[in-house]
Amino acid sequence: MSLKAFHVIFITMAVLLCIVFGIWCVNSDYTHGRVGYTISGYASFGLGVLLVLYEIVFLKKLKEKN
Repeated sequence: MSLKAFHVIFITMAVLLCIVFGIWCVNSDYTHGRVGYTISGYASFGLGVLLVLYEIVFLKKLKEKN
């Protein structure tokens, strides 16, 4: 497996982790009455979006090189 392929897989897994963690934080029973879990959930969603944008830019650069 090349380093580029590993990078794409790693970023994809990080996006999935951010989304799942955000869903868990927002839907958790601990969320009621605690603002920290809600903030963590939405921050995780935001980081997931940023990672998706990063992966799009990375794939475009990868396509331009080839």
